[in-house]
Amino acid sequence: MNKWIAAFFTAMVLALVPSNVFASVNGWNDAEPMFITVLTILSVITIFVFIYLMLRDNG
Repeated sequence: MNKWIAAFFTAMVLALVPSNVFASVNGWNDAEPMFITVLTILSVITIFVFIYLMLRDNG
């Protein structure tokens, strides 16, 4: 990937994620604890699978 495209996407993420997180604080406070737990577990599993697949392809 071109380094300028990567820099652009990084800037977009840094600009958009904090505002979305701030806006969704009340949504997370009202969410069911089990929903947050399941979402967290799925996120961790997804990250590990992604890292494993990237290492397997480049190894």
